[in-house]
Amino acid sequence: MNYKKLILTGIFLCLFSSAVMGATAVYPIDQVYPGLKGIGKTVVRGIKIEEFAVEVIDVIPQPASTPPLIMVEVSGDVIDRSGGIASGMSGSPIYIDGKLLGALSHAYEYSNFRIGLVTPAEAMLALLDMFPQYEQVIPAGFAEIKTPVAVSGIKARALEALSDKLKAHNVQVIPGVSGIMQQMGEVTLEPGSAFAVQLLRGDFQVAAFGTITDIDERQRFIGFGHPFMHKGDVNYFAAPAMVHYVMPHAQIPYKIASAGESIGVVYQDRAAGVAGQLNIPQEYIPIDIHVADVDRNIEQSYHVEAVADDSLLSALAISSAYQGIDSTLDRLGQGTAYVKLEFYAKDMPVPIIRTNMFYSDSDIAVWALSDLSDGLDLITTNNLQHIELERINVSIRVENTRKTAEIEKAVPRVFQVYPGESVDVEVKIRPFRGMVETRVLRIQIPEDTLPGLMTVTVRGGSSGYYAIKPTVHTTIESLQQEELDEMWRESTTAESLDILLNKYMNRERNNEIVAEFYPFIDMSSDIEDETGFGEWYFYSEDFIPVSEIEMLEHEIASPKWEVSSNEPIRVRLITQYVIEGSASFDIEVL
Repeated sequence: MNYKKLILTGIFLCLFSSAVMGATAVYPIDQVYPGLKGIGKTVVRGIKIEEFAVEVIDVIPQPASTPPLIMVEVSGDVIDRSGGIASGMSGSPIYIDGKLLGALSHAYEYSNFRIGLVTPAEAMLALLDMFPQYEQVIPAGFAEIKTPVAVSGIKARALEALSDKLKAHNVQVIPGVSGIMQQMGEVTLEPGSAFAVQLLRGDFQVAAFGTITDIDERQRFIGFGHPFMHKGDVNYFAAPAMVHYVMPHAQIPYKIASAGESIGVVYQDRAAGVAGQLNIPQEYIPIDIHVADVDRNIEQSYHVEAVADDSLLSALAISSAYQGIDSTLDRLGQGTAYVKLEFYAKDMPVPIIRTNMFYSDSDIAVWALSDLSDGLDLITTNNLQHIELERINVSIRVENTRKTAEIEKAVPRVFQVYPGESVDVEVKIRPFRGMVETRVLRIQIPEDTLPGLMTVTVRGGSSGYYAIKPTVHTTIESLQQEELDEMWRESTTAESLDILLNKYMNRERNNEIVAEFYPFIDMSSDIEDETGFGEWYFYSEDFIPVSEIEMLEHEIASPKWEVSSNEPIRVRLITQYVIEGSASFDIEVL
């Protein structure tokens, strides 16, 4: 996780001050009555704050301990130009006699866009002191003024994928029109100013737009008047915003806006609105994406910074990588991809690294990101230990050529073997529209294998991706055995997490040939992991291009063993092809 300190220089200078120094004067809710008139403030074009007229219709009671809501009608030139209350106006401050009544927060959909609800100022200001969460009862027909989330740089299907992930958070995803507005110049952020809550910044942008309701003398601010994602304690970027246009819409109009440079943090997302602090460091996770189109000799790099939120990171990172591939290739369809992923985390001396090779005849971008999705899920949702990510690197090389090979035959050089001996297996593979090639794997027979026929299966590593774990069957005997096991080995969280991460990094790859078999073991023998049987890794530089060797060099090491009575013995050989198909044979153990 990283922290970025605010730098106020040159054209990017943003000056932030409170329009009211000292405690904010609040209009008492018990003095509100129908016909009471006041003003509201918002931005409908550029960064200019404009006023509109407000008249109270009624006060809507709420359940005990929950502040009431205030129904109002808005009018004036600003409202005429915006077509009524629009998405992005949430948080617009409402004043009565110069005192803050609250923030515009709800509106009628598909109806009279001039009728809205105001969240009282007392409830919103309590956000600054970590007020308890409560639930509001909204009158029939009203809905929160949906927070428009503008996505810039992420387009088409990558945008659609991101939208699906954000649906559950009651946000309205709209295409953004630009990146960061670096030409905004000097801006005084004050009540009524447009601002952005950013989830992703950099070459791709994801930002929600609303209005500042109030800022105190300590540069703490409140806005929206309703929750953004209602996630409680959060850590999102805050930035000034420029409104380009208010788009008419049958459901409710919405603002089209762009965010400026981040200048603070949103740290509360509650029922009454959002709250944050200006001019403090922001936590974030940098993500670097490098995509190479081998056929066109084009390479592109993209840099984004995502909020440090485990529930959002996967969607933000994958949609960014997705768009990076689509933008670089500028096409959809088949291809072969070489992928290298690096996850750097706090308190981990070495990064989590995963390499793989993919082929798709329909959409290589989708398949190439499957390991990224799995890795992020493991890191953010594992039930063993929190992993504090500090950086993610994604490297993808794509070529249009189909680099697959099918296993045609697997034949052992001998069909009879004694326990403890090894057997060389010749595997015939046929590259797509190519000549047959031979690979040789050596399997070792455990010394305590019982006599009899043993079936060996040779397959592509990709087959392991779709294996389904069997149902765990628990008996009283197995529980008793687990208790005995714990007496001599107490697994720590760190050890368990290490095992989990190692399994992710070293699980089968699509470009491997895997030979596996289940030996009949003499269970009466004393097995103390002395045989070292388990998983072997082999490679041959004669068959791997230099570029691939560089990508795989961290994983090509001495043979690695994993002993388990529940797992077959496997031998794995890395190739330069995505391996398809399978073959099998029997050997006799004498």
